[in-house]
Parts: sequence; structure tokens; C-alpha cells
Amino acid sequence: MLVSHFFDLIPIWVLLIVTILVMILFIELGFRLGQKAKAHAKKAQTSQVRAIMGAGLGLLAFMLAFTFSTAQSHFEVRVQGLAEQARIARNAFMQADLLAEPARTGAKQLLKDYIELELGLRNATGQDIPARLAEAIEVSEKIQRELWQLVAESHRKIPENSSEASNNDQLMASVIALTDIHYTRLHSAIMNRIPLTIWMTIYLMAALSMIIMGYQAGLTERRSPVATVTLAVAFSAVIILITDLDRPVMSFFEINSQLLVDLSEYMEADLRLEYYPGDQGG
Repeated sequence: MLVSHFFDLIPIWVLLIVTILVMILFIELGFRLGQKAKAHAKKAQTSQVRAIMGAGLGLLAFMLAFTFSTAQSHFEVRVQGLAEQARIARNAFMQADLLAEPARTGAKQLLKDYIELELGLRNATGQDIPARLAEAIEVSEKIQRELWQLVAESHRKIPENSSEASNNDQLMASVIALTDIHYTRLHSAIMNRIPLTIWMTIYLMAALSMIIMGYQAGLTERRSPVATVTLAVAFSAVIILITDLDRPVMSFFEINSQLLVDLSEYMEADLRLEYYPGDQGG
């Protein structure tokens, strides 16, 4: 399945609001429990609750830092995969010049369609992104198959031990490398995700920490609405940033796709000269 987490189906702004409200709700729940227990609580118990609250918030912060580091590493792998994909596609496009017509133009057009498909997905918005992602993967794999069939058919027509065969072998290697990087990026963006178990643990720890904090405020009957909301928003914002960073198609973070834009423009200009050799303008 392309969507490995239930959270991926929820718009990021909805998830942020729900997380903040849940945090505040658990703080309020803890406060009311603390008020009820205040009559039977002793001073030592209040100090113990304060220590537990500090330990709980510290443990939650540690878990968030660890999870953010994991999501950041996934993000960096996707960035490196994009750069590698652009490099391989450019090499394959240049090596396609060594093919005879009509295979040369056909291979170049397929490579251009492949890059434009990637750019179109990066500019996608809206709640149909999972469906568009699935469609884009299917189309890209179809393009890869067509490209391989075209190159393989061209290779069969070339006599063995000729210079053309050597050039065609290099193009075949690039097409295979393009397929490899596709599946590598597919794994890093869609399958290599923060496990749902960790998300459940983080939300459980956050809920317990908010309850303890509210409980301590209830025992002392001292709380600040501003501080309560600020803490809830702060923890919720970090959780949402990690969630978005781990998603296949992000909302707050963006991978610079200028490499693909430049490559697409280069391919467009080259193909224009193929169709109109006398056109040297823009």
C-alpha cells in the first residue's frame, strides 16, 4: 500500500488542530483529577508529582528529538535520490544521441516525459495526492518499461562487437540505473517510514505528560491558561513537523527540484532542435 499510516489520509492542518485540542483536553482532565485529589494529598505527594511531571516532559522531548532526527535522515535520502535521478536521466538522454532514428527521438521523448511526470507530482496539491502518487508511480514504471523495450530492440539490431553495440550497452546501463534509483526512491519515500508503533507511543507519552502536568496544577490550584495553551501548541507543532517531514508528499517542507526544472528545459530545447534543426532560437 502506498499510504502506510492512517495519519497520511488526514490534511496536515486538521491534524495540527486536533493534536492541539487533544493536548489541552488531557491537561484539563489532569487538572480536574488533581482538584479532586487535593483534599487527600500531602506536601510530599505534590513534590513527587512535580518530579514525575518533569521526567515525563523530558522523556517526551527526548522521543521527539529522536523521531525528528529519523525523519530528517529520511528527508536527506530523498534529496540525494532526486539528485541521483536527475544525473542518471541526463546521462541517458545524452547517450540516446548515439541511437539511430526513430529510436533516438523516441528514447529522448520518454525520458522527457519521465522528468515532467516527476515535476508534475511535486507541484501537486489537494487531498487527492495519495491517488495521484499511485498513478504517477504506475505511469513512471510504464515509461521505464517502454524505454527498456526501445533500447533492447535497438540493441538487437546492432551487430555484435561493433562500436555501436558498446555505445548501446552504456545506454542500457543508464536505463537500468534509472530503474534502480526509481525503486530506491520509492522505498525511501513511501516504505521507509517512521513506524506506526512509534507514533502511538509518542501520542501516548504526550497524553500522559499532559495529564500529569494538569494533575500537578490541580493539586496546587495554580495554572495559567496562556502557559497551558503555549505548551500544548509547542509540542503539537513539533509532532506535526515530524509528521509532515516523514510524508511522501510534504506540505511544510519542500525538496528543491530546480535540477529537474533545468533538466526538463534542456531536454525540451534539445528535442526542439531535433524536430526543427534550423531553429537555433529560444
